[in-house]
Amino acid sequence: MRTENRKRPIIKKVAFTNHEYAQVRRAMEQMNAPTFQYYAKNQIIQGKVVRIDFSELKNLRVAVNRIGGNINQIAKHANENQAISQEEMSQVLQHLNEIKELISVQLSHAEKRALQERKRTVRSDVEEW
Repeated sequence: MRTENRKRPIIKKVAFTNHEYAQVRRAMEQMNAPTFQYYAKNQIIQGKVVRIDFSELKNLRVAVNRIGGNINQIAKHANENQAISQEEMSQVLQHLNEIKELISVQLSHAEKRALQERKRTVRSDVEEW
């Protein structure tokens, strides 16, 4: 059959090392792809390049480190004096709650972004293979 009469007239070739092709085969098995062509078209058309922005996580790490430093200072004071006041204990618990809140907020934002990204990648105009 000549290429102009084909449903898909554009043909591309790709070459793999043995290791690369083994990775492709594993991915095909996980996806239950019946053929390489099915898998390749699906990945090329529906797949996407993922860029991860770690700036928020870096900021979170800095904030957690600061709070950890405060907790260490309180622990050092408690060890030196062999006692800790109720106020100091309240500060430690407050710092731990701040850490939990920071992490919870960041995870919530990440989950929302992931859901929005998934919604964007769903394409109704892509024909079934």
